[in-house]
Amino acid sequence: MSVHVQGNVPKNSNGFGVNFSLTKNPGEDIAFHFNPRFKGWNKVVVNSFESGRWKMEEKRNMPFKRGQHFEATFIVTEAGYQILVNRKLFYVFKHRIPPQNVQFINVDGELELQSLNVTAGSMTGNTTTTSPESYFLALPYDQAVLGGLHPGMSIYVNGTVPEYSESFSVNFANCPHWGADTPLHFKTIFFRESLGINTCQSHRWGKEVRLQNPFQKGKPLEIIFIVKEAEYQILVNGKPFYNYSHRLPPEGVQLIRVDGDLNLKSLNVMKGAKIMTPPAIYHPPVPYTGDIPGGLGTERNITVRGSIPNNAKRLEINFMAGQEIPLHINLRMKPWKSVTRNSYLNGIWGNEERHLTFNPFQPGLPFELSIHCDNQEFRFFVNNQPFFNYTHRYVPIKNIRTLEIDGDVTLSRIKY
Repeated sequence: MSVHVQGNVPKNSNGFGVNFSLTKNPGEDIAFHFNPRFKGWNKVVVNSFESGRWKMEEKRNMPFKRGQHFEATFIVTEAGYQILVNRKLFYVFKHRIPPQNVQFINVDGELELQSLNVTAGSMTGNTTTTSPESYFLALPYDQAVLGGLHPGMSIYVNGTVPEYSESFSVNFANCPHWGADTPLHFKTIFFRESLGINTCQSHRWGKEVRLQNPFQKGKPLEIIFIVKEAEYQILVNGKPFYNYSHRLPPEGVQLIRVDGDLNLKSLNVMKGAKIMTPPAIYHPPVPYTGDIPGGLGTERNITVRGSIPNNAKRLEINFMAGQEIPLHINLRMKPWKSVTRNSYLNGIWGNEERHLTFNPFQPGLPFELSIHCDNQEFRFFVNNQPFFNYTHRYVPIKNIRTLEIDGDVTLSRIKY
């Protein structure tokens, strides 16, 4: 199994920690403590905590930089935790406590956390074999907001509504304590088939905005809250849903909390103008179906990394617009090699495009597929080499909102 953490280190960060804990209670055993320390140290300390005492520290040189993005992956091996920082091997921390006893992953400190994913499977080199089991963030899930919310920032929530869901909520709070001022309370209740938006100030709720519930049980969801000068612009599944005027200043928000009956995959606080693109998805199961945040648009890029097993026979990729398939790609490795491209529109398949000089997808080898979309066509590149172009047969392309991948392939990373 592996744990993947990505985020940004603030310019004034003194340090942060990742703890593999046996329980959620403070003071209990920690199988693995990973602690980059900047102020006065500029080292990474790894350790374990057993029977109320810290054990012998192991120190390494600092691979993180203040003000920069990072990716850290912790791979569980028989001998210890294999640590990769920005995809490079950093250190192996030998097991002191059996990893099977670990029940919680805790991230703390001065860090802008973008995502934390626990993935089943084994990793060798650049390839990953994943199991079909899915992992979700335990609720209630809290995401700290350093310095409050400001115009131009956005909050991205991604997950699936379970069939048994009764309700779930997203709260923007001024502090983690019960009864704190809540500038934005976003809650859906399924038996009412409604969704309420409100603000709590000085222990009193304001006038609720009640809307029709846009979510469906058993379906994936995507919610984006965009912070504007005068309001929160809320998008649901890539479509504008509601603009909620500020009743309390967003600068006071210190915490985003998701609670209720929801399979939460990620909760991310993002800065800057390019706020529609979520972080990468690591080691998704196959078959894969994912929402393209905001739909396709001009100058949009999607990157898919993975590997082809030795006994692979086929790989299929679909770009969907509802029931329409603007682009279907069918790669056959056995018994013959071919790459077919087509569109399924208005219940009819179009003319196939088959001519290619080579098939870059080879059994037993990793690949990186880059897809570029503009007003005229899709352009595909594999391992930085041009693969094929496909002229659009479906418009408007912004209605293309779903990516499907199936067949004999192991996916390691999808970046929208």
